[in-house]
Amino acid sequence: MELAPFSHDDARARLALCFALLVGFCLSGCASAVPANQYGVQKLEFSGVHAMDEAAIKACLATEARPRMQLTLGPSDDPHCGEPPFDGWRLPISFWAWPWTDWPLYDRNIFARDQSRIERWYQARGYYDARVTKVVPKTDDEDRKIQLAITVHEGQPVLITKLDVHGLEALDDKQRTRIEKQLKLEVGEPFDEAFYDASKRALLDAARDASYAKAKVEGHTSIDAKAHTAIVAFEITLGPACHFGKLTVSGQGKLPARTIWAAADIPEGQAFSETVIDDAKRAIYALGPFASVELVEQPRANEPVIDVLIKVVPGRVVRFAVGAGTQVGTDPGLNGGDGTTDPFSLWDLHLLAKIENRNFLGGMRRISVEDRPRLIFQQPFPATPTPKLGNLLIIDFRQPAFVEPRTSLVVNIRWDRGPDPFGGLFQRSDVIGSVGPERKYLRGKLTLSSNVNVNLFVPDQTKPYPDYKVTFFQHSAILDLRNDPHSPRRGAYFAATFQHAGYFVPSDWNYLRFTPEARGYVPLPFGIVFATRVRVGMMDITHSDIVVPSGKDPDGYLERLRTLGPLRERLRGGGHNSVRGYAPNTLGDIVEVGKRLDSGGLRQWETSAELRIPITASFGSVLFMDLGDVTQQKAFRLRAPQTTFGIGLRYKTIVGPLRLDAGFAPHSLQTIGADTRVRERIDPSTHAASDFPESRLFGAGGAIHFTIGEAF
Repeated sequence: MELAPFSHDDARARLALCFALLVGFCLSGCASAVPANQYGVQKLEFSGVHAMDEAAIKACLATEARPRMQLTLGPSDDPHCGEPPFDGWRLPISFWAWPWTDWPLYDRNIFARDQSRIERWYQARGYYDARVTKVVPKTDDEDRKIQLAITVHEGQPVLITKLDVHGLEALDDKQRTRIEKQLKLEVGEPFDEAFYDASKRALLDAARDASYAKAKVEGHTSIDAKAHTAIVAFEITLGPACHFGKLTVSGQGKLPARTIWAAADIPEGQAFSETVIDDAKRAIYALGPFASVELVEQPRANEPVIDVLIKVVPGRVVRFAVGAGTQVGTDPGLNGGDGTTDPFSLWDLHLLAKIENRNFLGGMRRISVEDRPRLIFQQPFPATPTPKLGNLLIIDFRQPAFVEPRTSLVVNIRWDRGPDPFGGLFQRSDVIGSVGPERKYLRGKLTLSSNVNVNLFVPDQTKPYPDYKVTFFQHSAILDLRNDPHSPRRGAYFAATFQHAGYFVPSDWNYLRFTPEARGYVPLPFGIVFATRVRVGMMDITHSDIVVPSGKDPDGYLERLRTLGPLRERLRGGGHNSVRGYAPNTLGDIVEVGKRLDSGGLRQWETSAELRIPITASFGSVLFMDLGDVTQQKAFRLRAPQTTFGIGLRYKTIVGPLRLDAGFAPHSLQTIGADTRVRERIDPSTHAASDFPESRLFGAGGAIHFTIGEAF
């Protein structure tokens, strides 16, 4: 049998035909049809809705339109029925309906009840005059589709003219004020049933938190729909002030109940408090081996005593994980305990193997061992220069109930084998171990820790890169008052870290290092957030054992190592979490020898401001301004406010926003007067110095950054 000739054109034509047939088959097979004698709801539209969010109304209706591909401009997420906010701002832009989506069917009786639901929904929001004034159904008998247009007259809302809380007369002024602040309603605002119910719950929680575990709250309303006024009163029956009784544990299996009791830290006789219950639950869950934790209150009859049953459900004690991934821009392990991280101009592709035991040697000690073989690219992502091999080994150990019930002993060991992340071209082994206590306060908002650290740095090349050791104590405090640590909208954040190295412990440097920081977040209209940050750093080196042989340090590496301190602990700036018009670690004073960056200084200051502007519930944009400096001098240099402006894009994920920032550094805004910064490039063969080449963005000074998480 002889085959006909087969050309590449024939192949492309047949492939296109097969693809078209496949698509047509899928669309025809997946397309949803409207059953005979019924209508599919093509559109459900409102008019006259001004004070409320149309989407919040639709969330409570049984009738719904066929889902369409849609872009919703505005900060609000998709609403849930009966849950605030009810007046969120959004602008939906609809495109098309996918052919495989089902058609919601029109039911006349259900739609009639939906019209009553709309009026009842408005009444719950305080709009007692609201009415559905017009309903226009438009049918397509041939395709059996229907479009529904609803006109609403909102009217005027009922406003609260008087708001009282009774039953707190036995408390002092401070206690009364603290409880009354929990009200979700305000005089002069519309009366809303959701906020009325939320106020009752909040008042009850506040009374219970003040030791009145058996308190009851009742509400009374007097509404004059014609006058559009409402009088609201809450009656609190406090009952007796209670204290905790016996503490029992169930469900722990082979895990030690004693450790759970210790973590709960609720001594018999302590005054009852909702905060104590929440703190105990949080501390028990933080032990690690539990899938769920529940604290069940058991009030004693005729006694002001609340016994507590701790019900736990153990999860997997031993866990394994293998995988692969990439790390771009920042290593979370390279931080000073103050919540900040040092960025660097490299990225990697790595494999990952991890094992974790959450009851190591009993007592719910937690240990994890993680290993990451890496291919390291020594340029910012996504550049792909010839990679170098590396490996990162991380061992974490946590001992709960160390010294006292809520304090943990934390041990961390990191062995990083590969190229120096701070711009060095040499391979090295960088080992750092730390051990010390850590404790959380104020419902986990305040974290205090203190530890001793040992850093061993061993480069493969002995010239001119000597090995060294640093032993230092580090004390840190973090107070996080933000509403959301990943995407904050309001609140504040404060952190401070103090290090002291050497002196009475073995170290190649004696130094003091202090790095405080403050951040603030203010919500503005339309979901916009104004965010700002101020950070300073001070490092004083009083002694160094680094030897600088005469005439054997032509590039000044050893002298800078002696006077600026160990590579890991130097103050640095530039990059995606700093002044974003500069590449990582290139802010302020810097020397480049060949392709090796030698950066860092003894004084640092930075300040940033951002306007975070939502585009949709998931996408957003940012306008930012950063300025700061890093100097090798022992005084802050305020005449070099290296100022950058920029714009960024954000995409919300469960681990924080995916971030792309472009920062521009206009030449005229980098210094005031003469430029006193040390920014040199040294030719390693001739040792001649020239100006350091600035990073460029679209032909101007600047840099672009891609990472995960907000800048601050």
